[in-house]
Amino acid sequence: MTEAASSGSQQKQAPGRGSRLRTSAATGTFVVLIGLLLTVLMVQAQGYQPLPTILEGLQYAVGNPVSIARTLAWGLPLCVAALGVAVAFRSGMFNIGAEGQIYAGALAAALVGVYVGPFFTGIHIFIVTAAAALAGGAIAAGLGWLRAVWGVDEVLSTLLSNYIIILFCAYLVTNPLRDPTRQSGTTKQVSDTAMFSEIIPKTDLRSSIYVVVLLSIAVWWLSEKSILGYRWRMTGESSSFAASVGINVKQARIWAMFASGALAGIAGSLLVTASQGRFWTQIGTGVGWDAVLIALIAQARILPTIGWVLVYTIMRSAARGVEQVSSVPSELSLILIAAIIVAAAARPGVFSQVDRLRERYLPRKVA
Repeated sequence: MTEAASSGSQQKQAPGRGSRLRTSAATGTFVVLIGLLLTVLMVQAQGYQPLPTILEGLQYAVGNPVSIARTLAWGLPLCVAALGVAVAFRSGMFNIGAEGQIYAGALAAALVGVYVGPFFTGIHIFIVTAAAALAGGAIAAGLGWLRAVWGVDEVLSTLLSNYIIILFCAYLVTNPLRDPTRQSGTTKQVSDTAMFSEIIPKTDLRSSIYVVVLLSIAVWWLSEKSILGYRWRMTGESSSFAASVGINVKQARIWAMFASGALAGIAGSLLVTASQGRFWTQIGTGVGWDAVLIALIAQARILPTIGWVLVYTIMRSAARGVEQVSSVPSELSLILIAAIIVAAAARPGVFSQVDRLRERYLPRKVA
């Protein structure tokens, strides 16, 4: 019965793929146009010529190989975290706790990188990454268990978990785990064998990019092609239907949350092993929230999520470039990004309203 339902569902989905692609393209075009318009208005309001200023920002972000490498390096942890949030969303679980899970993964990675080993580089990095994945996954799975078994609202529990985890990590690195040689709240520097090798000097682009590419492919396959991913999708679309075809809804939700938290934990480990080399109290500020917003814009689809991470990363990098050539503060990029999110959410309503007005004032002629 399950196989029949699966094949029937796939047959129904096939004709709708073109429609989804058209919808995604329309959403992307609409959001990009809104973003460009708002950018022009904000730059103009500061007294600068919009086109030259924006081009300077893009030059900083993607103008040469070093700029591209720097921009990509900043976006790698965000990509992994956003994929994790998307996995949870597709299963019907709203994991708003990615920020805390990133911190937990980063601290676990830092501690293993300092106190375990050193080993051969590949082995040490694997152990560090696995520890981070287990830390983030265990937290998210526990919160998923509360929802599946006790009916605790995961939006509330994951949201509140951010504050608990971040503050607890801050306590640890400013007291028992603090590096005594430094004034700020940080752990000791991890072993060199726990750090990814640098590909392009002075850009922070390291060999971790290969790990992120492999993870992205694996997450796409898991979500779109595997039996487990099918169960997650069915659970997210209709838990009652999923239960009726023999899917263990509780188990599917818990495993989806574990995968989501594990990816967030890996994102945290990348902040340590591919950038900072240690944990500090502000190491992942905002990354988890950005991941949630991007997953929402992409409607929890894996490939659109990766695409929007790239767009978002370029925007943030370009904003820093604009700040260097003008008095336009990079913080305005946050306003721009918030407006883009609103535009993405409002697009269906705007388009339907346009269609209604067109049908009212420009009715189609009947042949």
